[in-house]
Amino acid sequence: MESSTFNYRRRFNQAAMDALVEDIKRQGILQSILVRSSDAAQASDAVQMIKLSDIKVGKYQVIAGNRRVRAAEIALGDDAPVPALVRIMTDAQAMAAMVSENKVREDTTAIEDGEAAMRMLGLLNGDRDETAKRLGWSLATLKSRLGIMNATQAVRDAYIDEKILLGHVEILAALVTTVQDSVLKKMLDYPRTITVVELKAMAEQQLLNLDAAIFNKDECTTCRYNTGEQRALFETAFEGARCTNRECYETKTEGELQLRSEALKVDYQVVRIVRAGDNMTVVPLRADGAKGVGEAQALACRTCGEFGACVSAAPDKLGASFKNVCFNPTCNAEKVAVHKQSQQLAQAPVAPATQASTGQQAALSQTPGQTTPQAATAAATKAAKDAVKAPVASSEPRNGVKEHREVVWRGVFQRGALRLPMLQSRALLVTLCLSRPGNLDSHMATDAVDKLLGTGSLDKTSPDLLLSSVLCLAQEDLGKAMQHIASFVGKDLSIRDITAFMSKLDIKIEDYWRVNAEFFDMLTKVEIDAVCVELGLNKAMGDTYSKFKAGSKADYIKAILGVAGYDYAGKIPAFMRW
Repeated sequence: MESSTFNYRRRFNQAAMDALVEDIKRQGILQSILVRSSDAAQASDAVQMIKLSDIKVGKYQVIAGNRRVRAAEIALGDDAPVPALVRIMTDAQAMAAMVSENKVREDTTAIEDGEAAMRMLGLLNGDRDETAKRLGWSLATLKSRLGIMNATQAVRDAYIDEKILLGHVEILAALVTTVQDSVLKKMLDYPRTITVVELKAMAEQQLLNLDAAIFNKDECTTCRYNTGEQRALFETAFEGARCTNRECYETKTEGELQLRSEALKVDYQVVRIVRAGDNMTVVPLRADGAKGVGEAQALACRTCGEFGACVSAAPDKLGASFKNVCFNPTCNAEKVAVHKQSQQLAQAPVAPATQASTGQQAALSQTPGQTTPQAATAAATKAAKDAVKAPVASSEPRNGVKEHREVVWRGVFQRGALRLPMLQSRALLVTLCLSRPGNLDSHMATDAVDKLLGTGSLDKTSPDLLLSSVLCLAQEDLGKAMQHIASFVGKDLSIRDITAFMSKLDIKIEDYWRVNAEFFDMLTKVEIDAVCVELGLNKAMGDTYSKFKAGSKADYIKAILGVAGYDYAGKIPAFMRW
């Protein structure tokens, strides 16, 4: 029974399970289980009775109490009621509750803890501090548990079967996977048990393989810590020179990883060093295939604040770069599911034209050349496929882009407010004064009105005399002054309010802004490329586009802003629209 997709236990103590079954037969379930539901109406802080069959069909998901549910199913049958707390929980909250429950009731293995931690880290977008906090662990414990996720299945199984200790696993996990199993076999075949201390001493040099080092080794050739000495346990598994100065070796390795990640930051908005256990925090962004998000969505994702590249710190792929990846696997999975559903709907058979509604048939019969059943079927098929295209979700750009966008939007709002018809301008001013009176930038508004009307020399300390002077102004001038005041009310107005006002007043960004050098300069080359593809600049440039794209960023920007015959007016990237 799949009672929980989060249940990460690999084994259950059969004797304890049998005892629990007998106890439930005698007394029933004495302590409630914890389940989650997507239906808020079902949630309650009070214990309620739910049926095991509802859990089995997926109406509820068990977060705490999996063993009790399994035992109750054996003891009482599928339709038995069980006491439960039903709550609405996020994936991260559910995982944290499950780990806590398992540690309190029966210690899980370090392997199971590592797998749970890896999943939690993925749910929290790679935030190790938050992951440790949610799990109630120290950062050292989290690092240790994630580190053993580089162990091979054979090493994990040997630990689960109590053939080796956790210390053995931690040492073996630091080796490349291609040699872990051979070393494990030698350990298990050895005439006596090899202690953790002995294994660590034997592996110390093997972990610092100079032949496999990713940093510059010019200084290492004459270093006194460079040795080719081999240890008996590893003599057939390893070859080449070793370094015996771990601190120096690891410092140089980390430095090289940082250099490689820095080199990618010109091209990608997010660059991370991915370490052991980070498996579920990153996923390749694919357009096609079973794990694809679709061409249109993939293009939108390339301007997202969680799109980028990574450098591997895992032993097997140390120093390797992986480009075009998504650092939000949860969001990626949702988009893959949407694209998959749209493909399935598009491939579904369409009802014959003879089954079309009367209205559809009438419409088709009135169209020249569309009177045959075959033509009607073709039109219906095309309409059906067009209707099930996967919607493209707008990307959420990184903070630097959002800050630039906000500056642009505020400027557009101010300029747009100045050009509003009188009725709309006064409606905006009244709305802002009633709802956001504290947002009036009085100094800028006063200066603007003085400049417009030439009232800078008037005495403003005497309101009655000032009013007399203003009453003498022409109505047209007073109307313009009102518009200027409205445009300066948005000084500290939230960007949400500003975009809402602009949408309501039909202020369009293309009337006041277009792509420019400042805009492109704050983007990465990957973001620039995505914008160029979206706006058709790549096609307008033809064969020269690839050459400039591969060159310097400055030349790339200059080229795309100087395309002969390309109309830049009205070409606005999707993430710059409100």
